[in-house]
Amino acid sequence: MKLKHKKEGRLQKGITLIALVITIIVLLILAGVSIATLTGNNGILTKAQTAKTETEQASEEEQIQLAAMNAAMNTERYNYKVEDGTVPIPAGFAPTQIEGENTIAEGVVVVDEKGNEFVWIPCTIDEFNKQRNTEEGWSSKQYSYNGTTSQWGDSQPNQEKIQNSIKNKEIGGFYIGRYEAGVPKEATEFYANSDGASYKRNTEKNADNSYIPVSKKGVQAWNYIDQTHAKNAAERMIRNNGVQSYLIDSHAWDTTCRIIKKYDKTKNLLDSTEWGNYYNNKTTKYENLNTLYALHTYDTGWHFAETYSKGQVPKGPKGVGTNRLELSTGASDDFKAYNIYDLAGNMWEWTTENGNNAGGNKPTESMPGLQITDVAGAKNGVIRGGSFGDNGGGDPVVRSGGDPTTSNCFGHLGFRVVLYLQPSNK
Repeated sequence: MKLKHKKEGRLQKGITLIALVITIIVLLILAGVSIATLTGNNGILTKAQTAKTETEQASEEEQIQLAAMNAAMNTERYNYKVEDGTVPIPAGFAPTQIEGENTIAEGVVVVDEKGNEFVWIPCTIDEFNKQRNTEEGWSSKQYSYNGTTSQWGDSQPNQEKIQNSIKNKEIGGFYIGRYEAGVPKEATEFYANSDGASYKRNTEKNADNSYIPVSKKGVQAWNYIDQTHAKNAAERMIRNNGVQSYLIDSHAWDTTCRIIKKYDKTKNLLDSTEWGNYYNNKTTKYENLNTLYALHTYDTGWHFAETYSKGQVPKGPKGVGTNRLELSTGASDDFKAYNIYDLAGNMWEWTTENGNNAGGNKPTESMPGLQITDVAGAKNGVIRGGSFGDNGGGDPVVRSGGDPTTSNCFGHLGFRVVLYLQPSNK
């Protein structure tokens, strides 16, 4: 009996191998198009994430503006209760109340009426006066002057007022600038062009005696300034009966580092590579940053950049050859610790500490742009935290360098402001 493969009035239908391959190829192409539509620089998911980020940033900016308005109406210091303690809010300031900026464990952020941001650093007088070499590993990163009698050598004026801000039971701490001191908008002669797209420096030395620095996100760090002018500029920033601004001192810097060690345990204080703008940072996705930036070229030192650009940052911090990449303040959350930005990397920061170099302390490979005077008695200043021209292992956040004379100006030298509060007269 023969088996019939054809039924009456109907033929069996199938698909050839070639047709199957073509179908699969078409489906793969369609899948690829769909994935490309969803992902990639112009993909739906990427655009959605960008829109989400921009919305969050706009919301934070709005909250900062609201806090600035509240600051303008605050005429006296008051105690601000958060879930894990109490923070003194000085006259002329107000808390941001933004999520993640509203507890002592995360770092309470306040603003003044101009929108400058500061972070509260709680401490006792013993913690504030603690010597650096008692911290494990820190002493190896400390610069020591030849022939000086004091380890600190701080030339900070008004020591009594500083001590009062720490010792007084109503205060018990100080505020540190959330950002490196930045160039104010009104400093138009610093640049030939300030249209928001590019900035070209007109002068070789930012040593003006009238401009007031800012502590804001997304501005150019005020670099190429010597220690004396940094100190003067810091003290011009905020003056009222209850609070005074100063250039940061060594005690305040180290106390801040200890607070980071206590509350932000993900941050390595002895190797700050992953959370600072250093040339060896391989973690931060620089190509995803859209901000103000400049490439600096090294010859005998890191000079100021001729031109600043605004937009997508070149991939990687190193740039080309000996170039190094400077970024605007707060350019990436990667560079944030305890709500403070750029304490590690971007700019070396002047402190009030100084001393006499008796010669013999030479620039090293990790600090190639710093110059000293090899004459006994030359006055040198101490800088902290490393810069864009350094690596985060050799020049971490706890690093103190003492090579530049107090009159030196370089493109990788900036500063930061601190606030000390005064007890009430009541």
